[in-house]
Amino acid sequence: MNKDKAPIYPLEKWVVREENFSLETNYRNETTFALSNGYIGSRGTMEEAYPFDMDTGMEGNFINGFYESTDIRYGEANFGSPLKSQTLLNLPNLKETRITVDGETFSLLESQTSHYHRSLYLKEGLVRRSVIWKTKSGKELKIESLRLVSFKLKHCMVQQLVLTPLNFQGKVEVSSSLNADVENQTRKTNPIVDYGPFGRRLEPVLLENHGQVQLYEGRTIGSNLTMACGSRIEFSSQEAVVALIASKTALTAKTEYELKLNHQEPFVMDKFIAYCSCLDEPTVPLSEFIGNKLEEAAELGTEKLVAFQKDYMADFWNRAAIDIQGKDADSLIQGLNFNLFHIFQGAGRDGKCGMPAKALTGEGYEGHYFWDTEMYMIPFFIYIQPEIARSLLTWRFNTLEQARSRARIMGHPVGALFPWRTINGHEASTYYPLGSAQYHINADISYAVSLYYQVTGDEDFMCNMGAEILIETARVWADVGSFSETRGGKYCICSVTGPDEYNVLVDNNFYTNLMARENLRDAVEVVQLLKKTAPEKLTELSHRLDFSVKELDLWQEIIQKMYFPYDEQRKIHPMDDGFMQRKPWDENRIPPEKRSWLYENYHPLFIMRHRMSKQADAILAFYLHNECFTEEEIRRNYDFYQEVTLHHSSLSTCIFGIVACDIGYHEEAYQYFADSARMDLDDYHNNFYAGIHGANMAGTWQALVNGFGGMRMHHGRLSFKPNLPKHWDSLTFRVKYLESVIQVRLERTGTYFTVIEGNPVTIYLKKKTGEKSLLLSQGETVYEEV
Repeated sequence: MNKDKAPIYPLEKWVVREENFSLETNYRNETTFALSNGYIGSRGTMEEAYPFDMDTGMEGNFINGFYESTDIRYGEANFGSPLKSQTLLNLPNLKETRITVDGETFSLLESQTSHYHRSLYLKEGLVRRSVIWKTKSGKELKIESLRLVSFKLKHCMVQQLVLTPLNFQGKVEVSSSLNADVENQTRKTNPIVDYGPFGRRLEPVLLENHGQVQLYEGRTIGSNLTMACGSRIEFSSQEAVVALIASKTALTAKTEYELKLNHQEPFVMDKFIAYCSCLDEPTVPLSEFIGNKLEEAAELGTEKLVAFQKDYMADFWNRAAIDIQGKDADSLIQGLNFNLFHIFQGAGRDGKCGMPAKALTGEGYEGHYFWDTEMYMIPFFIYIQPEIARSLLTWRFNTLEQARSRARIMGHPVGALFPWRTINGHEASTYYPLGSAQYHINADISYAVSLYYQVTGDEDFMCNMGAEILIETARVWADVGSFSETRGGKYCICSVTGPDEYNVLVDNNFYTNLMARENLRDAVEVVQLLKKTAPEKLTELSHRLDFSVKELDLWQEIIQKMYFPYDEQRKIHPMDDGFMQRKPWDENRIPPEKRSWLYENYHPLFIMRHRMSKQADAILAFYLHNECFTEEEIRRNYDFYQEVTLHHSSLSTCIFGIVACDIGYHEEAYQYFADSARMDLDDYHNNFYAGIHGANMAGTWQALVNGFGGMRMHHGRLSFKPNLPKHWDSLTFRVKYLESVIQVRLERTGTYFTVIEGNPVTIYLKKKTGEKSLLLSQGETVYEEV
């Protein structure tokens, strides 16, 4: 990770601006300027649709949850290895709009241009571009574009083109195309997998060109899913359109317009684009569904859709915006706003899909959903937009049957085991040491369920969805381990992989065991909750799941007897039973160019035999459940893991920064936060082209709120332990708790707590003198000195 890069874009808190076009940086910028609404996503490619090679660009348009499958090839397959892949499929492109004057077609690669800039407006959820093109014949045409993926109409995006002749009037030709001859760039975006989809994977079912309306419907070859898309063109002046030619082939449609434009008079062309799939379960044919959506978008018009987009984003930023006053504020806030924008726009909102690790910005990780959603993204949404958190958890609930099937394959007679990586709910990880062995995914999802309920008080969700998740995951923990005589009868869990992917198939991973215990504890509590508030639901679950409350006796025993590795000499919790036995890591043996890509340069056994860690593992446990340890215990462990952690994962530094805050290592905490805040915006890992690092982006919010703000939710109690960095004069953020919005403002002398809206709430403030409860009423500000 290169943390010494200069900022790539000008420092503006609410704008990310590209001031010149470069083929060298194009691929990365396609991710930067990508837009989505959680359902459809589109990379920030240019309207001109250049024929980039695999190293300089990739057109990308996606539907969340729409995937292709191919047979997975194994040299040696194990029982239970996934046989079918799942890959987010790159879909037909309808953005292509080419402009021609006097036989010369506009191209940033070849044309003479001036006044170029492209801007992502984070407050508004829009991308705008402006360029002046000077043709070889001396004509100057101002080209302005606007793009949005609509939060009003989840199937639709808008692309507006404004053409203004600056020193001429007369003929300008514009063509609008549909290109279904597309394929994933698997070899570039997912180079370590040896399966597809390779080549074009959509077979056309329908392709029509009605001039201003183009429609396509296709079916995937492997997964047998259908999707449809289309576009509709509207003009500001139909009189200026003097001719059009519509044509098509088996995979493309093209409509050419001849325009007669007046000197200095803007001409507007609005292109409305829509996507849908069979997963939406529409009641009419997909192509008809698309036609209806395009008509709806055109009737609303670009102006109204832009206005709604701004209002929608304003409501989000009213909750999510963070203010920093002090050193590096502009730089850090720009990075933070960029991160939160991408997290917000990338999350599924309909309960039918989740949030890919790369959101909908690229093909990285094949569009799979990981633990990133529950451990990094969902905590942010719980406190900012809880309805989105509920939708994401609803998707997990809707895949419980697949998780139950996976548990049976893994040898568990009852319960559910969620997949490590997936799109459709089935396991898609082909390398079980880094996939199926990561049993902690069960506890991660359960943690998010519990946190959601504690913060929102949503009993409907907990009774009808959350309780079943907690019970079924707990049943797997009660079966996967055993009470070991060699550990004094303690409950041990063997042959698992924790969050750290350099230490695999270990016995008694500290993080896994701790999170499993808390998963069991939450399951016990939810059963007791159902007994009191919804006994009929408990009865229904008992019959349907063949579940008995007698199972709680075993759960309680495991909770009491869970084993945790402990090193008496250093008085710390090693990552697993064998961690201290491994060979100390010698960084000097590894050439600098190979240090961040160990799995690509060294055999796994070489890596696994060393005492080092790729990322936050045990430290993550000390963050999530710091209530279980003293500050001194956390400090000793933190000091140890500082020595052995390489931070080769983007998920790592934000977590270390939070724990550094907990133990008073304020300077280290600040540095870790700074390293996280601009990680993607300045492309520290040199792989932003494949899509955002969503977990780190959400982790920066946690670093601020849970780190510097010291916010925790344990056992239904919301508490704060403010830690304002010495570099700053103030830090202000808002969180939603129950039905109230609380504003927290940290200053050097103390902290202000204000209920902006909602009912009175009680919070807890942790100070050196002890814990203090604060009752906050609406409109009232409570000030507490440091």
